[in-house]
Amino acid sequence: MAGRAASEFTVRRASWAGDADALMAVREAVFVVEQGVAPELERDGLDPDCWHALALDGRGGPVGAGRLTRGGKVGRVAVLARWRGCGVGAALMRELLERADAEGLASLYLHSQVEAKGFYERLGFASRGEEFEEAGITHVAMVRER
Repeated sequence: MAGRAASEFTVRRASWAGDADALMAVREAVFVVEQGVAPELERDGLDPDCWHALALDGRGGPVGAGRLTRGGKVGRVAVLARWRGCGVGAALMRELLERADAEGLASLYLHSQVEAKGFYERLGFASRGEEFEEAGITHVAMVRER
C-alpha cells in the first residue's frame, strides 16, 4: 500500500549464504509469479558471487531485494507489489550504490524494465542504446558514472 512510512521497513546488506531464502522469496514473487519470467532465467547462478541488499518489514519478513555483481551490474531489484511506492526500491538502491562506492566501482550498469526507467534516472542512471527484449520484457540499458 502506498503511504507506508519509511520506519515500517529496514534495508540491510545481505549474504547469499545466510539470506538466499528471503531474497528468492521476493524475486520469485515478483519476477516468476507476477511477471512470468521463466525460473531458469531468474536463477542464473551468479548470486553466490554478488553483493545483496534485503528489505524487511517491521516483523522481519522480506519485502524487497537487489544485487550487485562484482563487475558493476545492478540487477534483480524487486519489491513486493503491496510495498511499491513506499520508498523500498530507492532504499535498496541506496544500499547497493553505497556498496559500489565502498568497493571502488566507478561505473555501474543495469538493464531496466522500460516502466522503471524514470526510477533509475532519478538515481543518476542514463539510458544507452535502443530498447531490447530480455526474459520476454522490454528493457533499456542504463549506466551511472561516478
